[in-house]
Amino acid sequence: MKLQRLMIAGVAAALFLSCYFLLRGSQGRLKLPAGHHAPTISLGASHGLVLAPDGSLWSWGGQDSGWPVLGLGKMNLTASLVRIGSEKDWAYVSAGEDHNLVLKSDGTVWAWGANYRGQLGDGNRGAKLTNGLPNFKDRPVHTVAGSDWVEVEAGFVASYGLKRDGSLWAWGLNDFSQLGIGSWIDSPKPVQVGTATNWVKIRAGLVSVAGIQSDGSLWIWGGSPKLGNTAPRSPQNLLVPTRITADTNWIDVSVGFNIWLAVKANGTLWAWGRNAHILTGAAQDACEIPAQIGHDRDWQSVCCSKGSLGHLLRKRDGTFWRIINPTENNPRPVRDRVALPPNIVAWDAGGGAIAAITQDGEVWTCGAILGQHGPKYRFLRFVEELCWRLGWKVQWQYDRPRIVREQPWQLRNVDPKN
Repeated sequence: MKLQRLMIAGVAAALFLSCYFLLRGSQGRLKLPAGHHAPTISLGASHGLVLAPDGSLWSWGGQDSGWPVLGLGKMNLTASLVRIGSEKDWAYVSAGEDHNLVLKSDGTVWAWGANYRGQLGDGNRGAKLTNGLPNFKDRPVHTVAGSDWVEVEAGFVASYGLKRDGSLWAWGLNDFSQLGIGSWIDSPKPVQVGTATNWVKIRAGLVSVAGIQSDGSLWIWGGSPKLGNTAPRSPQNLLVPTRITADTNWIDVSVGFNIWLAVKANGTLWAWGRNAHILTGAAQDACEIPAQIGHDRDWQSVCCSKGSLGHLLRKRDGTFWRIINPTENNPRPVRDRVALPPNIVAWDAGGGAIAAITQDGEVWTCGAILGQHGPKYRFLRFVEELCWRLGWKVQWQYDRPRIVREQPWQLRNVDPKN
């Protein structure tokens, strides 16, 4: 009888929360605050971050991994963009799976979320601090020394940053040598990657990383194209940045699940890695050599959807295209156009979702509704957390199917101070 009452209470609570956040998503403004900064957007596995034109910082989605990635304190789900703090001096954002990195206009690095492998860069690591307190941050805090940072990249339990002098630094998890520092040892503080001072772009995947230098050369490290994410601490993984080809006309790159995609200055699209043959038609054992995808010569940029098996690409005419890798149910790759509004100035993909900001400050998204799941998952999660509070250590294995809307919709923004 008690279990039945508990189940009924759980269903009622799940339905209440669903209605609450659905209604909450219909409130607020439709455009970001105006300003003179170029807006940016970054998606993690279950949440998104937005840097508005006025320099303010916003987030939406959920915290599926249990860490406070929204940066809003105790809030753990929001269908609208909610402003983080009141500062207007943010300059760059990068959302990871369970942690985030952001820059301020003074060149300092701020972070929040999980820190169990030192991914926040403050010198601490482990589930708890020496005084027994949990080792995470639920709001942005200044974590990394220095005020000369110009770009940050939040990877999977690892972090990367570029300094003004063109040097590259990394910290966090390193069991696939994804830090690129010549070892498999984690680092809770930034360590310089090699000695090069001409890095201009860094992109991180699950355990593999790619970077482009100012001369147009392309470099990779971490999980190798041959092994991908299957063999930690393997001598076949790349301990330091390794040049992938002799070409010097690479302009963009993304790192997916055992696959890299890159664009050349001539508009061609290339791929390599264990899963690349599915898209290129090349031999599977030639996975370490980039092969061209199709014959189009008008590609402009590419990004990988964190937490899923897809990629978002933009052509020179401003149109967006999605490549979905094959699955058991759909054995052939899918390439289709994404019906985003015109005049897009910032975009990203992650967690099965796509999000973009228009020139006049509208935020549009399509695909998975970040942080929201079906009633079965919500009920099981509610019961699981209730058991934790009662002292019962249970953790069931269950799927977390996303709620998906293929047609783009517009996100509203809510400032708690208004």
